Amino acid sequence: MSAYVEIPRPYESAPGRFTVDLAFPAASKRRAKEHHDVAWTLADVHGVEASTPFKLNPRWSLYKEISGTDEKYGGLDDRRLTVQGGARELSRYLGALVRVLDEVEALATRAVRVFGVWKRSVAAEPFLEYEDASTMRVRSREFRADVLRVLVEGLGARRRPVGERDSSRALWEQQGAVAEEVQTAVGGVDLEWADEDSVAVQEARMVPAAVAEAERLVVAEAARVEAERLEEERVERFRGAAERVSRAQEFANPTRWLRLSPSRFLGGLAHFYDETDVL
Repeated sequence: MSAYVEIPRPYESAPGRFTVDLAFPAASKRRAKEHHDVAWTLADVHGVEASTPFKLNPRWSLYKEISGTDEKYGGLDDRRLTVQGGARELSRYLGALVRVLDEVEALATRAVRVFGVWKRSVAAEPFLEYEDASTMRVRSREFRADVLRVLVEGLGARRRPVGERDSSRALWEQQGAVAEEVQTAVGGVDLEWADEDSVAVQEARMVPAAVAEAERLVVAEAARVEAERLEEERVERFRGAAERVSRAQEFANPTRWLRLSPSRFLGGLAHFYDETDVL
């Protein structure tokens, strides 16, 4: 699996048609949006349908809407994507998605290395006069995010080449040129190819509707049996506690114990203290 997308087991939503609900767990919302856009672009390439689910805003209220705040009722959730298609098409799509996300992220990392080489070069000295280590860390982070955005926007699109780098400008202003440079170095990103082993693994994970329903019934039955067992244990504990309380109340009745012989009285007293220790 990939660190950039969570792929739960696809399920059969209609005869011969499967659905998978993808999630993009990147810590940065902007980065998760880029991964979402990669998955969206690949859907057209592999002949599957993609839709972004709607997400309610937990901070929204009717009062806030009436009072004119910026809180919206909800919006599209860019951290998720629902994809539907045939078993074979969806399997190829998922196999390609993991590879493409890994390759695009690797290209963005390669671009950051290019940026690191540039900032240590003589050509960068005129642009670093007012920069320090803190600002350069921010520059590097923003540069990677911008390059990733350019790479994602360029997937599957025929764009005019940006051209070579301009030595009269800072490199953090030339994300497009660096993105083209790293892509050319590796030969670009193939959106269609998918490893057959990965495709077979994804296809084997697909669950027919009958199997999914059977699994649901098994889980429900196991939960019912466990609930009954816990209820029986609870009733047994309360019954034992009630018996011990009853025996304690009997001992508290002096007229009953005065009629017993000393040996039986002492035995009952010892038994009472044993029971109260348990309580």
